[in-house]
Amino acid sequence: MSPFMEKTLLLLGVLCCIQVSTALMCYDCNSEYDPRCGDPFEPYSIGEVNCSKQEPLEHLKDKYKPTLCRKTVQKIYGKTRIVRGCGYIPDERIDGECVKRSGTHDVAAIYCACTGELCNGASTTSTQLVLPYVLAAGFTLLITRQGRLFDSIGFGSS
Repeated sequence: MSPFMEKTLLLLGVLCCIQVSTALMCYDCNSEYDPRCGDPFEPYSIGEVNCSKQEPLEHLKDKYKPTLCRKTVQKIYGKTRIVRGCGYIPDERIDGECVKRSGTHDVAAIYCACTGELCNGASTTSTQLVLPYVLAAGFTLLITRQGRLFDSIGFGSS
């Protein structure tokens, strides 16, 4: 592989890791009031919220700012409700990982937190993490093959 191609691939790898904006956009809805908020999720006309510009909740005002998106699946007495919105309290789990909690007498919840744009729209938030890597790998493969083609016809040689 030519030095130019190696530098191009390195630059693309670095660019894939840079976060372009500081705004965090999340879906904001509750399946109790809007069935499109449930699973399967229908985001076409569901509200999107810029969490970075939202007023913090009163009891968290001085401590936390919204830094992630959340999806909560609540099952209470056999009825399921899905709530999507901004998350304020930092989460030590791996981005996109969910945790299940059981309460007393037929109460359970699954909490998912993620930091990607509109990531709380996925059925499983971890799919958001895989997509950039798959795209980068495909792009790298394409450039590598093109580089070999150019090298074989005389372009790219020094």
